[in-house]
Amino acid sequence: MKKISDKYNEACIKVFDMLKLLSNGTAKYRDIIELFNDSEKSDNAAANVILNKYMNTLKIFGINIYKSKNIYYLQNSIFSINLDSNDVIMLKKLKKSSGILHNLKQKENFNRFIRDVELRLTRGAKEILYSQSGEELDSINYDYIEKYKNLITRCEACCFENQKLELNFTVDSKNYKVLCEPKEVIYRNQKAYLSVFNHLSRQVFDVPIDSITSVKQLPVLSKVKEGSATVVYKIKDDLAKSYQLKEWETCDGKYDEHGWLTIVNHNEDFDMLLKRLMRYGSNCVVVSPKTFRESMITAIDETLKNYK
Repeated sequence: MKKISDKYNEACIKVFDMLKLLSNGTAKYRDIIELFNDSEKSDNAAANVILNKYMNTLKIFGINIYKSKNIYYLQNSIFSINLDSNDVIMLKKLKKSSGILHNLKQKENFNRFIRDVELRLTRGAKEILYSQSGEELDSINYDYIEKYKNLITRCEACCFENQKLELNFTVDSKNYKVLCEPKEVIYRNQKAYLSVFNHLSRQVFDVPIDSITSVKQLPVLSKVKEGSATVVYKIKDDLAKSYQLKEWETCDGKYDEHGWLTIVNHNEDFDMLLKRLMRYGSNCVVVSPKTFRESMITAIDETLKNYK
């Protein structure tokens, strides 16, 4: 076998170093040309001749690079991700939804991720991504996000700073004031909610962002132990056999002597959990806490009134 020369090896290394610089999509001219300067005294003109040869070689292998204002842009990667139309539509949603991120660092990292995926798409996938059709994006309520952008940002900051809040909000024409601990901002059914832990009721619940009238931070840090809330309930029969644990639930998988399986639910919004457990009927029993048991009994009694 013919021995590969050192010069050939050096050329290969330079190509890979150039692709490494371009791996994020762009690279500065001065960084690229430096790869082809043999010494500090080398003439840039000679280096440019060598660089152009390498660029033409890469084109032959289907790797397209163009230059604009001293910046080189990689138009496609050395490998491609062949996403189907549904995957590309989801990517298009992600690309457009970056506008709802208000933390600049998070937004920068998110956009970099989208660019990295976009760079590696096949030609067919890119055609779908860049198409003008926007019907598939209607499920994201961007007008709502834009309207409450400042309040969402404020709530996210409160969660990050981890201070107790005095929260005022209005639901069904009733005004509420609670002392609570902010946990996170979540999105559900095209709306944003501030998930909080209520100190008085010892419950976690989600407050619609659009219902909040004022947010006041108190000079007291939240405590993790106070912010934890669990509901323990039992299920049986076919429900227990087919039940799929939520990511925030735990279970030891053991049935008691009466055939009940115990589930421990951590920090799910109490209203959402109550509605879900109500659907399980007589195959579900709440064990603790007492306040949630009472809420369950009240909900059952209210339902029974409709049949009297």
